[in-house]
This record gives sequence, structure tokens and C-alpha cells, in this order.
Amino acid sequence: MGVHRKTSSLPYVYYLIFLMLIFLISVSGAMGETSHMKNPKEFCNEVNDRFRQLGWNKVMCNPDRWEVYDYSAMGNPLLYQEYGFENADSKGPVNLVFCGVHGDEPSAIYQCFHLVRDIVYDNAQSAEKFRVVVAPLINPDGFFLHTRQNANGVDANRNLPTKDWESEAYKLWAREKDPRKYPGKSAGSEVESRLQTFLIDKYRPDKILAFHAPLGFLDFDGPGDRQYDNLMRVEQRAKRVGLRIQENTKRFLKFIDFRFYPGSLGNYAGNERKIPTYTVELPSEQASRAHEYWEIMRVALINALKYEIYSGEEGNPLLALKDLHNAAPAHDKDEN
Repeated sequence: MGVHRKTSSLPYVYYLIFLMLIFLISVSGAMGETSHMKNPKEFCNEVNDRFRQLGWNKVMCNPDRWEVYDYSAMGNPLLYQEYGFENADSKGPVNLVFCGVHGDEPSAIYQCFHLVRDIVYDNAQSAEKFRVVVAPLINPDGFFLHTRQNANGVDANRNLPTKDWESEAYKLWAREKDPRKYPGKSAGSEVESRLQTFLIDKYRPDKILAFHAPLGFLDFDGPGDRQYDNLMRVEQRAKRVGLRIQENTKRFLKFIDFRFYPGSLGNYAGNERKIPTYTVELPSEQASRAHEYWEIMRVALINALKYEIYSGEEGNPLLALKDLHNAAPAHDKDEN
């Protein structure tokens, strides 16, 4: 008669615990690597390597030229810099220029880096009549990953804290079922979104230009939005900026009034805060066409940055708002 021995399961439990510990240590190490905060020199070296891969030899990322707002999920610095603010007596308009909100739109990213080259080297005198803050690569993780979203899978142009975000953002996203436009777990949850709101609050711009691709038009959001009759002078001048860009580019970009989404810049800045906001939708995201677009856009862009929307007793309404969140929401606009 055989003897049946009861086999203990404890060694197997210990073995499983050991494997789990090894897994957790490896994951922790990987997370530590991805969360390494790159200094501007490291970051610009990687950006310039990417630029060379894209065939760009006229622009570069210079680490000495940028301020760091914060760091992305992958440890990339979020850069910005102000130009033309050295003269305290300067009365030129204050502009914000945003590029790279979507990482898979390299032709749009190129425009900010070439604008800085133009201001610093090529035609420094062009910046004597305006002040501009440039954020050239708002979503660096998406740029390196070749994705519209950031490393968390969030679309930074659906994550801004608009008044209709809570009620509308998920509803619209669920209807579209497009993972590329995921608005995030909460309004303003992403550092890429917070960079934009930080710059708007800090500089209180007279106008904002944001570069995207590939829809091929110029969208306007701001005072007088969706209206063309009986506009106040400020509203007329805000619209005139867009019309002049259309004219100066020989209708390369048609000036239109497109829709916006909850969490988008056009909604947050243009609709709610009445800051003239121009979304430049280049016709293609292809990197090979980036310099061609710059040559078409340059004069129009410089002229737009110079243009005074507010003068005399007319004031930027943002400066008069004690509470930036009191603007009435809108639900019927959409942008890239």
C-alpha cells in the first residue's frame, strides 16, 4: 500500500512572490529611466538629432535660448521664451505663439523654431514693434513618439479647463470614439495644458497664434466670433488680422470660423476670455514641406505680430477680468 504524502505549496508561493518582486523592481527601474528630467542641453541634442532625421538644416534647438516651465511624463522640458520685452517702455502688442501641441504635426513645429531664428538672427529688426512669447514644442513626448497625444495618451488640445469640460468633454469624445482625441481624466490634468494656461495668465496676450496641420485654413476665435455685422472696432481689428494673413499669403490659408471643442485653446482663450486666437492649420503635416510653408507664412506672420488690435482707451478684455472663469461658455465650436 502506497503512502500518500501531502506536498506543501509554500515553495511555489515563495517562488511566485520572488518573481513578482523581480517584476516590480524592473518596472520601477524602467519608470525611473523614463522620469529622468533632461536638462535643456540633453533635450536640445535629442531634438536636433530628430531635426536632422527630418531633413531640417535651417532650424535648431539652442539650450541657451529657452526657459523651462516644467517637465513632461517622459522627462522632457517644456520650453518657452519671451522676445522684445527688454524695453520697459515698449508699447508693442503682446503675442503668444504656440507650436507642437500635437506631436505628429512636424510642419507646424518648424514654424516656431524658424520664427525664433528670424527674431534672433535673420531679421532682428522685425521684432522691434512687437513682443512675443514662443512655446515651440508644447508636446515634446508626442514629437518623439510621433503621436498627436502626449505620453499619457491625452490630447492637449482637449484638456484645457474650459467651463464646459465637465459636462461635454467625455460626451463628445465617446461619440467620436477617437483615441487620438482623448481629453484626459480631468480638465487641466496634463502639464502640456498647464503650460498654455500659465503663459496666458502670465503674459495676458493681445492675441494668440497656434500652429497645427493638416486642415489647410486659418480659424478665428475671439471677440466678434461668428459675427460679421455691427462689430465693434476691436472686433473688426481682430478679424482684420485674419483677413490680412489670408491676403498676405495670397489665400494660401482661407480665413474661416470653424468649430471648437471643450478643452480646446480656441474655446479656452478665444471664446471664454475673448483673446483673439488664430489657429493656423497648414495644409500638410509633412516635415518635407515645413520650410516651404515658412516662406509662404513669414511676412504674414511678422505683420500679424506687429498689428495693434487694442489702442487708446480700448483695452484687452483679459486685463479687466478679475475672475478669468466668468466668461460664458459655448458648445458649438471645434478646432484641430
